Amino acid sequence: MENFKVPDQLENPLILNRVATNAISGLVQFAVLSNVKILDAQSNPYTVDQGKEGDVPTQKFISKLGTVVYSNLIFNAGKELEGSIVVREWKDFRIDDALFSVSQAKKLVETEIQGKDGVVVEYIGLGAFQIQITGRITGGYNVYEKELVAELKNILKAGQPLAITSWYLQNLDITDVVIKDFNFGQVEGEYSTQYFTINCQSDQIVEATITGQ
Repeated sequence: MENFKVPDQLENPLILNRVATNAISGLVQFAVLSNVKILDAQSNPYTVDQGKEGDVPTQKFISKLGTVVYSNLIFNAGKELEGSIVVREWKDFRIDDALFSVSQAKKLVETEIQGKDGVVVEYIGLGAFQIQITGRITGGYNVYEKELVAELKNILKAGQPLAITSWYLQNLDITDVVIKDFNFGQVEGEYSTQYFTINCQSDQIVEATITGQ
């Protein structure tokens, strides 16, 4: 069998990325999947362009200030139900100005033994990721984004895990979070900016299969 050679036009990293993205999108639509997180240039704007030096954004996200967004956060669209009644519903909410602090603790059991110095340490597993998100919602000149702040508060009030999209968090295997508390604070002299802090922890979706007896 003759050696197979990739056509020259497909050796371009941008074209390869476009082909991969289209292939993934086709598979997702074919399988009728929802809440699927993909780690690629679509969610990471700073994928390295091998043809140039340094990190060059292959897909730019531009903020209201006209700057390129390095790391953003999207609370995925969803709804909260009580029985069959929709209590709360929201669309994708994108925050371009967000910073993350992530920590994870190991679960250990320490047992003291009489007559023996120190303790016996038993490793149980890993705890949930503890995540702090700090950021801001910025309006135009002398414009406070009252509706956007209310919309974010509405999402954070939901009494259920929230699906999120963030290449930074996805890199740490975090795709869903449970909100623990949040804070909206005022800053003197900054009328058009609303700062916020969100404390949450990672959540894992557990699927149960019911089988016949």
